[in-house]
Amino acid sequence: MSSNTFSLPFDEKLIYINGKWVQPAGQVSAKVENPDTASVIAVVPECSADDVDQAVKAAHAAFHDGPWINEYSGAQRRDAMLALADEIEQHRSEIEVIESINTGKPIGDVRGELDDTIDLFRHFAGYADKVQGRHISSQANSTTEAYTVKVPIGVVGFINAFNYPICLLAWKVAPALAAGCTIVFKPGPQTPLTTQYFAHLMDKTGKFPPGVFNVVLGGIAAGQALVDHDLTDKIGFTGSVATGKQVVRSTASSKFIRSASVELGGKSPGVVMPDVDLDKTAKLVVSGCMSNAGMNCNALTRLWVHRSIYNDFLPRLKAAAESLVLGTPQDDATEMGPLIDERQYKRVLEYIRIGKEEDKAEVLTGGSPGLGRGYWIQPTLFYNVSPKARIATEEIFGPVLSVLEPFDSLDDVIEIERKSEFGLAAGIFSHDHQSIAKFTRKMRSGTIWVNTYNGLFSYLPFGGFRNSGFGRELGYESFDGYLVTKTIIDDISV
Repeated sequence: MSSNTFSLPFDEKLIYINGKWVQPAGQVSAKVENPDTASVIAVVPECSADDVDQAVKAAHAAFHDGPWINEYSGAQRRDAMLALADEIEQHRSEIEVIESINTGKPIGDVRGELDDTIDLFRHFAGYADKVQGRHISSQANSTTEAYTVKVPIGVVGFINAFNYPICLLAWKVAPALAAGCTIVFKPGPQTPLTTQYFAHLMDKTGKFPPGVFNVVLGGIAAGQALVDHDLTDKIGFTGSVATGKQVVRSTASSKFIRSASVELGGKSPGVVMPDVDLDKTAKLVVSGCMSNAGMNCNALTRLWVHRSIYNDFLPRLKAAAESLVLGTPQDDATEMGPLIDERQYKRVLEYIRIGKEEDKAEVLTGGSPGLGRGYWIQPTLFYNVSPKARIATEEIFGPVLSVLEPFDSLDDVIEIERKSEFGLAAGIFSHDHQSIAKFTRKMRSGTIWVNTYNGLFSYLPFGGFRNSGFGRELGYESFDGYLVTKTIIDDISV
């Protein structure tokens, strides 16, 4: 399979509900594009509220009446997840090409994301047979015994973002399955294809009872129907701040108050202290910002550079950005791909205009469209940017870095950054332990990198503060988020 001979190993016009591939209730469809060329590669259904209702009811029945939680042991769920990981690994080459063509990601990046996806299912499979409560001792000679048990929260509705389709699916689905939940999953409307293929591979294992995993497709209407459905017990969302707030309002205002976990936006700062290797740090900064063409919620997009090295660091930063290879995403040499669609392309170009004309920032490099096709934009660096400028405070979600005005005091930087509406991630580049300790202790960021950036691991939690959302993905904390605690009090004298 290549971008020139693109075909799918499943019928993309069907949706997966209750263990079957079925026709959607409505006739509305949506085009799926290849962002590299802006060409249409598939046409998929837009699910109606009736489709969502059927999917949620299937998940509800599977949870309350099916064998997944009522008959399967934790070890059986573990083995099902391991079989699924093996199936993904066996078909990873097809998944990689589909993902690269549908998202525009460089194929090398997609391979790394598939490594992570397979690892996530194997990692969380290990939790499935280790759901544990605790015995709580009473006073001596008491006739009362008390203990807690952990049980799955129930039906989880997931609404995924477009930027990491298969990898973010694993972030959400793997811990929820391990906990014993059943799922209705809606991928981002721009990037549904690997989610559909995932359902095909899950079905192929024969290990998952009908209704445990269901897929609905579409945009705002399908997502709202899922969020509003009274038979869901939790909603997991990744996306914009505005939509995340609407999700939280909806889960609180429906018939039953339901749990929610929302991973939202960011405007993540990085700080370059004067004691670092300038060449190495410049490459780390550019990678931290431009990875996934900047469509990364924790992208390093707001950079502080110490005054003593500012003029020496800028040309190194420029060289690092200009060395990035833009090209056909399926080419192994390509290092940065296009934006996801026309809407995002126009949004980023508008922010570049704002940076030039309204914020009066200076362009160090880039600032123009890329390859003359599709949705490409050059890596763009602004410098001498006011910390209050729009390009420095608003999430752009594209390959745009604001190098702020030079700083003298780390304390001043921390004080400014602690007032940000976001708190997802941050980074510091320094060899001074006092500076590192101060920064990591005082910053209100869910993840802080020191002399590195962007690395995430299945066993470490990820999430933010304030408008970056609440709840945690990855790590034990993610798994525990799909469990609720029951307390049992037993009078043993009876």
